[in-house]
Amino acid sequence: MTGRFRRLRWAADGVLIAILLVTPWIELAGEPLVRFDVPARKFHVFGLVIFPQELYFLWLLLAGLALALFFFTSLAGRLWCGWACPQTVLTDVFAAIGRLVLGVSDEGQAAGVALWRRALVHVVWLALAVILGFHLVAYFSGPYRLIDGLAHGTLTATVAGFLLAGTGLAYADLVFVRQTFCKFLCPYARFQGVLFDRDTLVVGYDALRGEPRGKLGHATGDCVDCRLCVAVCPTGIDIRQGLQLECIACTQCIDACDGVMRRIGKPERLIGYRSLVSLERARPVKLVRPRVVVYAALLALVAVVFVGAVAAREPLDLQVAHNATQLFGSASDGRASNAFVLHIQNRDRSDHDFRIRLDAPDGFELVVGQNPVRVGATSSVESRVFVLADESARAGRGDALRFVLERSDAPAQSVIRPAVFLYAPNGRGDHDDDD
Repeated sequence: MTGRFRRLRWAADGVLIAILLVTPWIELAGEPLVRFDVPARKFHVFGLVIFPQELYFLWLLLAGLALALFFFTSLAGRLWCGWACPQTVLTDVFAAIGRLVLGVSDEGQAAGVALWRRALVHVVWLALAVILGFHLVAYFSGPYRLIDGLAHGTLTATVAGFLLAGTGLAYADLVFVRQTFCKFLCPYARFQGVLFDRDTLVVGYDALRGEPRGKLGHATGDCVDCRLCVAVCPTGIDIRQGLQLECIACTQCIDACDGVMRRIGKPERLIGYRSLVSLERARPVKLVRPRVVVYAALLALVAVVFVGAVAAREPLDLQVAHNATQLFGSASDGRASNAFVLHIQNRDRSDHDFRIRLDAPDGFELVVGQNPVRVGATSSVESRVFVLADESARAGRGDALRFVLERSDAPAQSVIRPAVFLYAPNGRGDHDDDD
């Protein structure tokens, strides 16, 4: 079976699979294009390195993707399901390879397939599942590191477990589950109804033209009831019964029906991509509708907020916390002391030296083992420091401390974080053993 939608689908599948498999290998200035580096607590998203304190960037990205899905669904139905969802795309590829190895046509499996072909197709599917499992883990660990670990046998048990789990999941899903996931498990299919209206483009059967159906020459409608549209449907529905939850808008029924119409000399598009108002000949389609405008406006708002947040993003960050194992103590000269842990982040793509200063009233002193501190590109370090307070500071404001972090070669790039100086309960700098 051939058709224009089929050719478009294969072109789209090729592009999407190329993106899926190539993206983990791409690096920009030594940094991955996309990687969710959980151990290092960094998320690389198209050149933007997101730290845990900046997870609002990920929320904005997810909100933008969701609104884009709502926008395009309200316009053109389940484009995502039929043309971009990895479940659909990868299932198409596995099914096509299966037909090729088994030597069967698109319409069904031929009788008497040799046993060696049945075994070979599972070997090929398993090899493809290994490739998919590898790239799935590569989005979290990095493909070059995985290859090195596999070559030298240095993979950790955790990474090896995820590789096996990813391979097994891909094999079970794409060989056995397939479109059953779309019919019974996919949450998107359950709420698509609230995104559709009568002007949304969907895969639909023209009942006014096709009915009453029947064998060629025995019915006044154009539908010859060949049921080829049902045979090619991956979810097994009859599109002639109207829009259904299981329809993923894959357009295979359109190509099948168009082929039949051409053979019997009837106009194509008995089944086509059109809106319900078009099928009913009620009125012209309205592309600009309230829900479309609302989704577009919200999507534009999220995009503006995201761009503004990126523009206002500081190239460095500082988090201050008391040392939990030693909240307060005393120095050898009797001064009260507090231990702090400074978490310094360098969000730039170059290494930098950062200087730590203490902005505090008289009587407070900062003690740092290493100052300035060298921090690598898009990475972070912890620095443990002490703040000492003499008798004159005891009467002052211990809550007026402020840590200042600035780039040594560009002091204008700086951040300020407040801190509180704690005294021992007995009023002295030192504390009892049970404190």
